Amino acid sequence: MSAATSKDIRRRRPGRFEIKSELNASSLRGVGLAFTNMFLATLFIFFAIANAKSFLANPRLSVLLIVITESIVAFFLIVRRDPEETHHSWQTWVTTTLGTLAPFLLRPVDVESDQFIGSVLQISGFLLQIAALVALNRCLGLLPAYRGIKSGGLYAWVRHPLYLAYVITYLGYFLSNPSAANLVVIVSGTVFLVLRIWYEENLLLRYPEYKSYASRTRWRLLPAVW
Repeated sequence: MSAATSKDIRRRRPGRFEIKSELNASSLRGVGLAFTNMFLATLFIFFAIANAKSFLANPRLSVLLIVITESIVAFFLIVRRDPEETHHSWQTWVTTTLGTLAPFLLRPVDVESDQFIGSVLQISGFLLQIAALVALNRCLGLLPAYRGIKSGGLYAWVRHPLYLAYVITYLGYFLSNPSAANLVVIVSGTVFLVLRIWYEENLLLRYPEYKSYASRTRWRLLPAVW
């Protein structure tokens, strides 16, 4: 090895200050992700509390299920894994933000009891959400991101079972809490879910593992439909 080559190699080695800068950047990123997780979890907790107050004033199964589900989501947001890659764009931020916040606008209406079909759909959606969240575990995300591929359980039937569970729950909630405002929220929320699937798959299909999974699991959201 020539002296010149050895000198060039020494120059390419990161210095003490470069290593320190990288560590500082990594630490700041970790703090930022932790703050984001706590902020998002807080939003879900506040929504759960609002519905808990309504449940205490007028005990109804549909409202109780909202409290339980949102509390579980808040927990997984706090303990979720950091992503290996995230898709940041104004489109993904808009669809994710509006899709996440839209259900927070749902409000119970003043009725004596829940509709039977609405309760059945909400219970079914709730159970599907639990199963999907347990399968996702620490891989739960909001923005399109890669945190590994889940392909077992409900994910062997459709590629986005958690979103399917949301749609079923929305419909059940509306049947028990019919109002024009809730209808607008649910239709808008469903549209944003479809857009989120579109952006998520644009990212995930870059990974051979997800391509293989998508070829085995044909349906994105609704079996035999889409």
